[in-house]
Amino acid sequence: MKYFLIETGEGNRIPCRINKNQGIESRILVNEDIQKLPMWNIVEMEFPVEGFFPDMLCSPCIMISRRFMETVRMYHEGIYYRGIKLWDRESGVNETYFWAGFEKVQCLSDKCRFNSVGNRIVDLVLDADKISSYAVFRIKDYKENCIVGRLDFVESLLRRGVEGIKLTEVQKS
Repeated sequence: MKYFLIETGEGNRIPCRINKNQGIESRILVNEDIQKLPMWNIVEMEFPVEGFFPDMLCSPCIMISRRFMETVRMYHEGIYYRGIKLWDRESGVNETYFWAGFEKVQCLSDKCRFNSVGNRIVDLVLDADKISSYAVFRIKDYKENCIVGRLDFVESLLRRGVEGIKLTEVQKS
């Protein structure tokens, strides 16, 4: 089965300075300890002129749109999540996203290649034996704000018209 790294697409004018009002404690965002949050949260952002709300935002943490979340719930019924309303106070523009408690899987293969300093993965390779039962997950100890999706999950996203994401096939060993 094929797996894909799912990230926010590049080149779009997307919301920035998310959580500029410090509505959510930054340690919670960085650690994604979302179970400590209320079910719904309002967070300020800046929305650029002619901006675009992609179905996945990766900064300051992973946030996904309603249709993305509905697809996740089809594959992981019991996943915990919290709602977040991104709001630009100046323009009044707002959009609903979700933080989801994606499983963090220890699945890096020994075949991963690192940069010369040894602190960044250059070629990502996943251990196929450790990911076989997961349709969508995060990679434990991988520093990037991204998720990995199995081919059938990714196809479901695309059939539902998810926009603004970047897909990169991941090697397996």
